[in-house]
Amino acid sequence: MTPASTISGSARSRVIAAVATIVAAVAFFSAASPAQAADPAWQSADQITTSLFNAQTDLILNDPSGGSVEEAKKALSGPLRRGFEASSPAALKVVEEQLDRANRAVASGDSVALAAARGTITAALRRGAFDRVIDLTAADRPEAAREWLQIRDFRQSTRYTRVGTEATDALIALEDGDLGPDDAVLQVRKDLLDTYQSRLGTNLEEADKAAERRFPERLAESAAITAGYWQILTGEYEDQRGPEAATRANLIFENLAGDAAAGDTAAVRRAVRQATRELEGFVAAPLTEEEKARRASQFSRFIDLVPVEYGRGVADGKVTKAFEIQEAVAFAEGASQALKDLSSDLLEQDPAGTRSLIRDLGLLQADLQTAAEGGAVKEAGEIEQMAGDIAERAEGMFPDEWKASSDDADYDLVNISLDQMLNAINAGEYEIAEQNRLSAYAFFEFGPEIKLQGFDPGLSLEIEGMFWYGARDLPGLATLIADQASGRETMPTLVELRSAIDEAHEITGSDASPGTAITNAALIVFREGLEAILIIAAITASMIGARQVLRKPVYRGALLAIPASVISYLLMVLLLGSFAKYGEKVEAVVGVMAIGVLLVVLNWFFHKVYWTEWIASHRKRTKEVTTAIAAGSATGAATVFGLYAVGFEAVFREGMETVLFLQALQLAAGTGAVAIGVAIGLAAMGVVGFLTFKLESRLPYKKMLIVTGVLIALVLFTMVGQTVRTLQGVGWFPIHPIDIDIPLWMGTWLGIYPSVETLVAQILSVVFVIGSYWAAGWYSKRKMRIQREQYEAEQAALKAENPSGENGRNGAEPHDDAVSVSQERTRETV
Repeated sequence: MTPASTISGSARSRVIAAVATIVAAVAFFSAASPAQAADPAWQSADQITTSLFNAQTDLILNDPSGGSVEEAKKALSGPLRRGFEASSPAALKVVEEQLDRANRAVASGDSVALAAARGTITAALRRGAFDRVIDLTAADRPEAAREWLQIRDFRQSTRYTRVGTEATDALIALEDGDLGPDDAVLQVRKDLLDTYQSRLGTNLEEADKAAERRFPERLAESAAITAGYWQILTGEYEDQRGPEAATRANLIFENLAGDAAAGDTAAVRRAVRQATRELEGFVAAPLTEEEKARRASQFSRFIDLVPVEYGRGVADGKVTKAFEIQEAVAFAEGASQALKDLSSDLLEQDPAGTRSLIRDLGLLQADLQTAAEGGAVKEAGEIEQMAGDIAERAEGMFPDEWKASSDDADYDLVNISLDQMLNAINAGEYEIAEQNRLSAYAFFEFGPEIKLQGFDPGLSLEIEGMFWYGARDLPGLATLIADQASGRETMPTLVELRSAIDEAHEITGSDASPGTAITNAALIVFREGLEAILIIAAITASMIGARQVLRKPVYRGALLAIPASVISYLLMVLLLGSFAKYGEKVEAVVGVMAIGVLLVVLNWFFHKVYWTEWIASHRKRTKEVTTAIAAGSATGAATVFGLYAVGFEAVFREGMETVLFLQALQLAAGTGAVAIGVAIGLAAMGVVGFLTFKLESRLPYKKMLIVTGVLIALVLFTMVGQTVRTLQGVGWFPIHPIDIDIPLWMGTWLGIYPSVETLVAQILSVVFVIGSYWAAGWYSKRKMRIQREQYEAEQAALKAENPSGENGRNGAEPHDDAVSVSQERTRETV
């Protein structure tokens, strides 16, 4: 063989070898690619349901090709099939049988049979995924379990219930090593069982409506899904109710699906009623005692808020604010769901009472829905009576352990409302976002804030600042929403607010030590008492000398406010739930009353004290006032009443705040520790009060008058700002934030907040102060001029009567008396 031929042969050999290698590689990868490129189980399941939906669409459009069903059959392969074979062969068998049924339905043009097959397949896929997730979780394979968890349904959420994520959270905790496989299985099972029981109830209602309205395809599919979800729950039902009850329930759901497929609407509605009775009181995933207490708390909060929102949205038999009615509907739905979750225990205690409660709540929901849909609108008082009756009966039925004080429900609702606020911002619905912000703040203010004030008032102020105009160097949510900030711009404040709320939850969730409770109670009493002392001192500062008698009504009014505050505390203890629903509304009303009293005080101060008593000669006028008081004249009685009101209002306003704060501490630490703290606070307040009034009596009269006017004006200025902010918080005033940076302490101490309403109100209060001062001066000078003119006229008349200037004994005395009176008037005025 020649070298050339040898080389040529070698080359050919190498080419042949290379081609063989490529062919083998292609063959290998071709054989391997189906397994490697197979879709994950959740995508295959999605492809099956989507293909069946396309088949339904093709059938409606008269194109019964059946191709979509074939695509569904092809998707039942790979990881999906292998997973079903390993964990749920029964579900796999159902899917295969129903795919054949769907194929026959397409071929025969039977849309009802196709809908029934699709509903059965959908439920079977979720049943098989349920079994597979549990097996993978138990095997400590959280990543694979999370893939299969995507083949699930979700509990229908309402405005104030969150989508269930407990199963996902449990798998994440398992993956991070924070949870063991057994505990993770329990949490995953509980979430999924709760979900499928809820969805079974929803689909049962949909089947009943479809039967009533005679929608055969919708009826067949809803009933098939209901029967399929029942297969997920039947094992738990048998464990709780026994084999006989399980067999009876299985037959009901089997008949339901069969009757729906056959189009027997009367039989379907009868089966729905039977299934509802059979499931009464059944809870597939029983709640813990802590969860029951939380649900009970949510029920109470929701049912209390229904008439509040409804009352805001109706007037004169008409809906004036549709959003408020929707809020009431959402709260009623939340109450209904919470009551269903608690019904198992309640039915054991009082079956008739529980059924009556569920029925009446349903009637309330129907009335609300009718109003929301433009139908008949009941009076707000009637809705309030219905909701109040439901709340009262539920309160009597709930066990004591469900009534334990807990802020968990309120924190849940705060976070849910903040989620909805962010969703509304992202959707550009800023009016809805603002309503959600106010709802979140209201939930925080109703309960947690009062308790937090007793533990950490500084944190409470920061949270309030972030809800409103800013704190921690971040703009507040009210400002961001008013400026129509984007979701990304809102996130820093929202993240910081959530962190602060979590911190508050941790603080309020722990029991206060006796030392902490004593210290906080003492500080609360001292802080609020000091404010009252300063106001009383400012009011009484000018009452010196003969006018000291006017101090007594002020002091007595202040003293009367103390037992009134104590009575308020006792009422709060007895009726805390009733007071809680009003929240800041009580504070707003008291604040408005306080402003009214201060306006009267300022007007009285400038007219009766500043000009008349400082500029004029005050001794005779003081004597007249005190004489009038002693004689019980109308003027004296009005003055005394006004002074009593001044003292009472000054102390009672602070007393009400103290009552709210101490109530929270008392619930957390007990009466003993709080009583010691109150005693210490009162002692410290007494010392400061004694020094304040002692120092006040030695101050120069003229300077004290000036100081008094300034202090009263400052108190009015601060109170106006804080009260307007409170009115905004309860939705009685609009909010138009101003983009200026005002430190949080200025809001706390001076009532200055960056909003048009608060600043305008404070400016108007300053205008009132200056105007009152000017009006008092103008009135005093006018009065002095009139009296001078009267005196001069009287003198001229006397001279005209007696030009010679001689007076007889009989005529002298009247003229002398007139002159004496006129001179006295002039001296009083000048």
